[in-house]
Formats: sequence, structure tokens, C-alpha cells
Amino acid sequence: MRTIFLCIILFCFTNVLQAQFIEKLGKKAEKAAERTVERRVERETSKKTDKALDKVFEEDKSTKETTKKSSSKTEKNNAQSKKEIVTGSQFFPGGNVIYSETFSQDATGDFPANWETNSGGEVIVVDGNKALQLNPNGNYIAKTGKLPENYALEFDLITENLDYKALSGSGFGVVFSGEKTLNKPKKGGKFGFSLWKGSSVSNKIQVENWGNSTSKINNSIPFQMQEKLNSVMHFTVVVNSSRLRVYIDNEKVIDLPSLLTNNLGNYIQFYLKGTDAKENHIVALSNIKITEEGEDIRSKILKGGFSTNQILFDSGSDKIKKESFEIIEKIGKVLQEDRSMQINIIGHTDSDGDEVKNMTLSKARAAAVMNYFIDKMSIDKNRLQFQGRGEDEPIATNSTTEGKAQNRRVEFKAIQ
Repeated sequence: MRTIFLCIILFCFTNVLQAQFIEKLGKKAEKAAERTVERRVERETSKKTDKALDKVFEEDKSTKETTKKSSSKTEKNNAQSKKEIVTGSQFFPGGNVIYSETFSQDATGDFPANWETNSGGEVIVVDGNKALQLNPNGNYIAKTGKLPENYALEFDLITENLDYKALSGSGFGVVFSGEKTLNKPKKGGKFGFSLWKGSSVSNKIQVENWGNSTSKINNSIPFQMQEKLNSVMHFTVVVNSSRLRVYIDNEKVIDLPSLLTNNLGNYIQFYLKGTDAKENHIVALSNIKITEEGEDIRSKILKGGFSTNQILFDSGSDKIKKESFEIIEKIGKVLQEDRSMQINIIGHTDSDGDEVKNMTLSKARAAAVMNYFIDKMSIDKNRLQFQGRGEDEPIATNSTTEGKAQNRRVEFKAIQ
């Protein structure tokens, strides 16, 4: 009986333990299931989130790439449309002053003491500065004496009240000649322009020479002159033997290599025609200055040759140093401006080293300069030749450093 009772107790206890164990297992299974569901939900959510994020990032990347491509294309188009153009359209005189006129010594209302005219005029004051007001149909010359072969003339031209009324046939200009006269010279050259907006030659500058057997010129050069009227214009006129350049407010408007042939630049004459004093038309000159300038490169080449030791190369090489590009490009601009000019480029060395090698090196250096003109400045190769003279033609002693530097040079001669 006791044994049966113990078995019953043991059975019940076992059932209780089993029930508790099962219950625990159930709870664990439930939790495990919950965790499994949670992990699955997390995985699915993560997948969807990743997909969504990938889509966002891909769209953002695509937008950036599109923007980048568009920006790059825009920059490329801008780069293509914005070309760097370099011109030699300015000239700033730097020579010795040989004549200067501000009319400071002349009384207002008088004709200036250092000038001559066939028409009259008077000193006036414009914005506190004195100026010579020109009378219509008059010629004017300053008492400068004979001018040198190379010079720059600067002056301000003051114009006021130049609208339409009573200006038919009016004009202003500068005449160059080899003789001092208040009349029209027998031989001369000039540039001039209309002061009348209704003129058939409005916005043109007339250029002309006469009395020469060669280089006859009579032409109109387009320029928006009428926009400049009723203001102060600054003129820079550069004479290099037969060559005339004219800059208005530092913009080059005339460059004629042969307008002043046969020494036509020795004297300057200003002229005015067609204005009317009753209409208070004002045309006046002020701040006049003449400087003696050096001979320009073109004139030097045409006269027999131009040489420079400013074109430098690496030692024993034909590689041009970058500090040489400025002078080379100045010479190249002469060739661009005068397309009829053909030149021979001649290389020279000092006497250091082997004579045969120096001859070869001098040829290679001359060829390098020629190729710079062709490749960098688009000069027609048919206009260029090159030679090497090695150490055969020194212009200074080879026994000093300074002399050797002078002998290492490049020479330019016109091909006739």
C-alpha cells in the first residue's frame, strides 16, 4: 500500500515536472518563434529599406552625374565660346619728350605763341585745362622744327555741340609732309574724319597720300567715330619712317606700313573745315606731346636686318627658354601685320666648343624660332627661311663673357 502511494506521488510529481517542462518549452518555442518572425520582418524590412535607399542613392548619383555632365558640357561650351584673343592694340610712348604744349603760358582768348595758322583760333579753358580752339577752314602747325624719323604724337581732341545743324562737309584731320607749310603740301599723307553724323562717310576714317610715284593710298577705314564725338578723345600717332599707326583711346584704328614713304613724317599739320562758330561748334586741341621713339622692328628688318640676343636657349640645345617668347612674338606680330614680308632667320653662336657643332647648333636654333612662328603664330612657312652661321660672324670679342653673350644671337633679314 505504501509502495502504491509512493508511486502515485511520484507519477503526479513527474506529470507536474513534465507539464512545467512542456510549459517552459512552449514559452521558449513561442519566444523563438517570435524572434524568428521578428528577424524575418527585420530582414524583409531591411531588404525593402535597402532597395528604397539604393533607389534614392542611384537617383541622386544619376542626378549628380547628369548635373556633372551638363556642367562639364556647359564649361566645355563656355571654353569653346570664350577664346583668349591677344592683340597688340595699345601703344604707350616711352621715349624722350622733344615737344610739349599745355598752353599754360598763353592768355585765354589769345592765339598761342608757339603755333602758326592761316585761319586764327584762341586759347579756351575746358574743365580747368587750357586748349586751342580751332577756327573752321584753318590749318595749324606747332613750332616743333623738323621731327625725327621715329616719334609718337599724343593729343586730346575736345569736341562739343557737334550734332546735325550746319555741319555738312565738316571734318578734322592730321597731315604729314616733308615740308613746313600752312598750305596743302606738294607731297604728303593724312588721316581725317567727318564731324557730321549725316555724312555719307560717317563712321569712317579717310587715309590718303599724294605726290609719290609709289605706294599710292586712298581709302576709308571703318571706325565708330560718331560715338566718340561731343567728348574728349585721346590720340596716339606713331610714325616709324614710312609707317603710320593711329590709336584712339588706346585702340589701334590705323596701321599702314607705307603711307608716309619718301620722308613724309617730318612735319605735322592739323586742319579743321566746315564747322560754324555761330552754332557754338567746338573743336579744340590740348595736352600735346611729342616723344622720340626707337625704330620699330619692321623698319629695322626692312632696312637691312634686325638681330637680338634676347632669344635664349638651354645650354648646348635648340630648346627656346620661355623668357624669350615675348620678343619672338613681337617679331611674329610684324609678320602677321605685313603679310607681304618674307624673312630669313639666321642663328649665331659664340666660339666655345667645336666649330662644326656650333654650326649645327646655330642652324637648329634658327629652325626652332622659325617653327615657333609656324606652330604658335600661324605664319605661312613659305614666307620663312633659316640658316646657321655658327661662330663665323662675331659682332664682339669672344674673350669676355659679355662679348660671348652678344655673339649668341638670332638675326632677321628681309628676303627681297
